[in-house]
This record gives sequence, C-alpha cells and structure tokens, in this order.
Amino acid sequence: MNLPGYEKKMSLDYHFSVQEIAILARFFRKHQNELPDGLKFFAGAVEKTVYNSMSIDEAERFYS
Repeated sequence: MNLPGYEKKMSLDYHFSVQEIAILARFFRKHQNELPDGLKFFAGAVEKTVYNSMSIDEAERFYS
C-alpha cells in the first residue's frame, strides 16, 4: 500500500483476545472472496491461529 507521507513501515503491537480472534476468523471466512489483497495475509494468520489451537473436529464445528 502506498500512502503519501508513510513511506516507512508501520507496525501495530496488539494482543488479541480469544473472542476477538474468533470474531475475526469467522468474519474473514464469511467474507473471504471480498477481502482486499492487503488483508489476505492477516486473514491467513488469524485462520492459522485458530487451526493451531483446535482439533480438526473442533475447527469444523467452529466454522459451521
């Protein structure tokens, strides 16, 4: 992304709660075909976090 005046990298240090991750994961899954390219890597990281914290059965129930 090219924002005038923001040529340097920006970062955000934030620790998401379990509830926030769950909400984001479901939102990203529901809107995966509409996500801008700039959010796809972040959405993948959120999904990976969910999958790494659950069994396959739990993840299937979570997303259904």
